Order: sequence, then structure tokens, then C-alpha cells
Amino acid sequence: MKKAAVILIFLISSGICVAQPDVQNAFNYHNQGKLDKAKISIDKAILNPKAVNNAKTWFYRGNIYIDICRSQDSAYKNLDPDALTKAHEAYMKASELDTKNEYKIDILQRMILVAESYFNDGANKYNLGMNALSKSDSIQAKKNFQVSVNSFENAFKIYESGGRTDTATIYYISIAAELGQDYPKAKSTLLKLIEMQYPEPAIYTSMANILYKQDNDVEKALFYFSEGRQKFPDNLNILLNETNVFLAEGMTERALDNLQLAAKFDESNPTIFFAIGAKYNEIVDDSTRTMEMREEAFTKASAAYKKSIELKPDYFDPNYNMGALYVNKAASLIEIANNLPLTAQAEYDKLKQQANEYLQNSLPYLEKAYELQPTDRSTLVSLKEIYTRLNMMDKLKEINAKLEQ
Repeated sequence: MKKAAVILIFLISSGICVAQPDVQNAFNYHNQGKLDKAKISIDKAILNPKAVNNAKTWFYRGNIYIDICRSQDSAYKNLDPDALTKAHEAYMKASELDTKNEYKIDILQRMILVAESYFNDGANKYNLGMNALSKSDSIQAKKNFQVSVNSFENAFKIYESGGRTDTATIYYISIAAELGQDYPKAKSTLLKLIEMQYPEPAIYTSMANILYKQDNDVEKALFYFSEGRQKFPDNLNILLNETNVFLAEGMTERALDNLQLAAKFDESNPTIFFAIGAKYNEIVDDSTRTMEMREEAFTKASAAYKKSIELKPDYFDPNYNMGALYVNKAASLIEIANNLPLTAQAEYDKLKQQANEYLQNSLPYLEKAYELQPTDRSTLVSLKEIYTRLNMMDKLKEINAKLEQ
């Protein structure tokens, strides 16, 4: 009986010895910076029934995989595309098995690296999503934003488990969720930020726009715009987004009040006056408005564009829009003239003359826009139309050659 007992003890001891070399080898290779060999050893170790229930095994595995994830050497970084997730899972498992708290402090310190890596991954995927959007690849953009949300959420949970409420990470979750079209998640995180009084005006704009565009809830959208304006009374973005809703919902007087207020925000900022001009331009183009209202909006759009150009003469957008405003006005007069009866020749001639005057007035702005962006096709097409109508053949020849290029 005694001999059998000795043999049994020897077998158990041998099992431990078999398990430990892989763990020890992983530790040694890791210390030597040989992440490929460390990975092979630690992957073998977790397949051993003895080592798999040891906190040390999982702690070492976490260390190896987080370093693979964070490595600047592509040969190591590409060892496992899911290294970050495996590092996170390994530390969680180590913490679960560490009943004596031998690795507690070390795990907490290393989990900070995991959180930072998740945050960085979220930022990288967000940038990839924005890049995909710039290429009009909405499907790939949505995928990247969804992965970005998951990574930011993982970072937040780890920070929170360590006693840190990282509001900036919640904000990034809300942005990525909105861009990834996960509107319920975007709303829930935005609401959390609003309740926490997060100091970022965009959370009110985003919440209101989602409520308006996705939920068709005008009342709630206007509530959050109002809340945002109360907290950030000098924020132009909230004001102009609220103005968009006023215009879309036929609340023209409130829209015009907002535009008058916008002009007082910063009288030296050309961008503000361009934005004001663009909003009045929307009223000019809205055939459901009265002619009187559209004429008033035309005058104010023109004044705002001119102010923007005065402040920044080389600003393409107001130059182009100002020219287009006059071209469209000329087109509307020509349309009226063409619908007159043949007996109204005098009125026809008067309207044609007025149209030509508007086309002449548009030229300095469109030619300036052409000078600033000589390859902009919309500008070239507008100039071609004007030169044709005004019989300016030399300039028409130049523009046609440019368009052919």
C-alpha cells in the first residue's frame, strides 16, 4: 500500500512538472521579447488540465497577448488578429482563479493597458469609418463604426471596473453609434451624457437630429435644441440645426429670428455669414413660400454672401453661391418671359433685360470662384451658360476647352 501511494504521488508531481515547463518557457520567451515562441508555449499550457486552472498561466497569457496587440513589429503584431480580446479574456480568467489575490494589483495595472488598447482600436476603426464615408462606401463605414462602438464600450467597462467613469469614452460611443446607424444606442448614450451634464454642445444637436430624422418626433427634437441653446447660448451649430427644423416644418418666422440672431454671434466670421446666406437661399428656392417672402430672402441671402466675401475675398463657397443666386434669379425671369403671350412683347423685353443684368452681376462672383477652384465643374457649367446667353464667344471657347479636359 505504501508503494502504491508513493507511485500515485509521483504521477501527480509529474503532471505538474509537465504543465509548468510550458508556462515557464512562455514566461522566459516573453522576457526575452520572443513573442512568437512565448505565444506557442502559453497556447500549449492552457491545453493542459493542470495549468489551465492556474491563475499564473492566464496572467502570463494576458501579458503575452497584450504585448502582441501593442507590438510595433508587424511580425509579432500579426501573430493573432484577435490578440486584444484574448488578452482581456486571459486577465479576466486570471482574476477569477486568483483566490489568494497574488496577482490582483498586477492584473489591475495591466488591464489599464487593455482599456487603452480598446480605446485606440475604437479610434482607429472610427477613422477607417470616416475614410470609408469619404469614399461613399456606406456599407464598410457602418461596419467600422460598429466595431468602433464595441471597442469603446469595452474600454469604458474596464475603466468603470477600476472606479473611473470616463465620460469622454461615452461621448465617443455616442458619435460612433450615430454614424454606424445604431440610433437606440446613440440615444441612450447621449441621454446619459445629457444627464451627466457633459460639456459638449454637439450632444444636444445629435440627440435632437436623431429624434427628428429617425423618430419623426418634432416636439422632442425642438425640446433638446432648446435645452442645448440654454446651456450653450453662443453655439452657432445648435442654432443653425434648429433653424433647419424650423424651415422644414414651415416655422419660417422662427427660422428667420434664428438667422437674425446668428448674424450677431461674430460679425468678423465669414463662415457665419455664409451659413446665414445659405439658409436664406433655401427660402429663395422654396416654391411653397410666397413671392414676397422669397424676394425678402433673396435680398438677405445676397447681403449675407456679400458680407462673407467682404470678410474673406478668397472664400470659394460664398462666391459660387452668390453667382448661382443671380443665375437662378435670371433663369426664373426668363421662364416668366417665355410663358408670356406673344402680344406682351414690351414686358418680354423688359424681363429679358433684367435677366441679362442678373447674369452680368453673377459674373464677377463665378469668375472669382473659377479662379479659386479652376476644376470645379458646377462653376464651369454656370459660366458656359452665362457666356452663351451674353454672346461672350471668346470666353465661351475657353470654358468649353476646360470642360473637355
